[in-house]
Amino acid sequence: MALSDDDLVRQLESVPQVEPPDMRLAVMSRIRQSSLPAGERGAKRQGRVLIGLAWAAAIVIVAGIALQRVSLPWEHTAATLAPLPVDQWPVVARVNAPDEGRLTVRRNGDRFAIQPVAYTGESVSVAWDQKKLVMSDVVSDVKGPEVVILQRKEGASGSAVIQLNVGGREVIRTSIAVQ
Repeated sequence: MALSDDDLVRQLESVPQVEPPDMRLAVMSRIRQSSLPAGERGAKRQGRVLIGLAWAAAIVIVAGIALQRVSLPWEHTAATLAPLPVDQWPVVARVNAPDEGRLTVRRNGDRFAIQPVAYTGESVSVAWDQKKLVMSDVVSDVKGPEVVILQRKEGASGSAVIQLNVGGREVIRTSIAVQ
């Protein structure tokens, strides 16, 4: 037979109440016994503070070095790279005139390498749009003809004309993008 809620409440109320034990004194005495003297507590706290400051200093140093490396100008990195040989620059134009000559134009950034070849024994010259390009160098190679290096002028855009002259007459004319 199951007990009803009212029967259960009556039985619980009939149990005499007991005073709880006084545990406060026992707990406080244990705390007093395990605590360090005031001088030792201060030394321990001071040690923790010093360790915290040491960690903070280490973090500041690491962050400072990282920021210093990130803020270095890119020129420092680029100065250590060897320049790409002219014959490995990407070709942007290659024009051939049968029985006359050939003109190859290569590009590396704002620089253009002009490689003229004449099939006849006549003199060779190269002309270019002087409003957009300026000659910066002439590279002589034992294996082939001289290579004219042109530099894009500041602010130049659009296309520029380059021509190959053989024996004083224009043989090839090509256009390249300079932007």
